[in-house]
Amino acid sequence: MKTFKVYKHPTQGFQAVKAGFCWPAIFFTLIWMLLSRLWGLAALWFVLYLSLDIVEKITNKSEESALQGVLYLILFVGYLALVLIPGFKGNSWREKNLVGRDYVLVNTVEAGTKDAAVAHTANT
Repeated sequence: MKTFKVYKHPTQGFQAVKAGFCWPAIFFTLIWMLLSRLWGLAALWFVLYLSLDIVEKITNKSEESALQGVLYLILFVGYLALVLIPGFKGNSWREKNLVGRDYVLVNTVEAGTKDAAVAHTANT
């Protein structure tokens, strides 16, 4: 069983957000952000990916040096952060986004799926 926080909007109905780590945000970061209506974060992540790609291309064209090794280390850490941060923060970002769109937390429930959490909340 997983823990879900269930939010309700006066006209849009219910949304459930799983507590804890967000696996879809790791594997499908930009698509997940867009589907979760996290427009600003999706734009920021796109710019960050693009920036790291540009730095990588410049680094690849430069001569071998100690600076190049440091830049590769920074690139590695940057790409790793862009993958891991959404996994750890994704569900809390979704919750803040829902609250900002006038959803109200109505229940925290243990359930197997989001749909089961919403059904349990709607029936109580």
